[in-house]
Amino acid sequence: MENMILLYHKPNVRQEEECIRRTGGRVTKYKDDVPHVENQLAVSRALLEYSIDKHIIPALPDIIQYSKQSSTAYIIFACDGIWDVINNQQVGTFVSNKISSNILQDIISQLLDEYLKLETMDNMSVYIVKL
Repeated sequence: MENMILLYHKPNVRQEEECIRRTGGRVTKYKDDVPHVENQLAVSRALLEYSIDKHIIPALPDIIQYSKQSSTAYIIFACDGIWDVINNQQVGTFVSNKISSNILQDIISQLLDEYLKLETMDNMSVYIVKL
C-alpha cells in the first residue's frame, strides 16, 4: 500500500476549516463529537448539497498531478460514509486482494456488502478507477 495519496475533505482539516470560516460558516462538534459544518454536514465539500450555502460548502475538487509509478494500479474515490467506518489501509488491502481476479463492479459490491454489516446510517458510495 505504498504510493497512497490521501485527501480528506473534513471540516476538522485545518485548511478546510479555515476556508469554511472565511466564507462565514461555522464548524462545530455535533453528534458523537464529530465536527460538522453548520451542524449539518460532516464533510467540507459536497455536490448538490442545497441545505447549506454553496459558498460555505463548495463543490470544488482538489486537482493533483503526479507521475504514475509502475506499481500504481488504481484510484479509489469514496464518500465519507466509507471513510467513517473503515480506513484507507483496509479499503486498499481489500481492493488489492481482489483486483486481479474480479471486475471492478463486483469488487465494489463486495466491499459495500462487507462494510454495510457495520450498520452505518450514512451513504456509502465508492468508485474504483483501474489505471
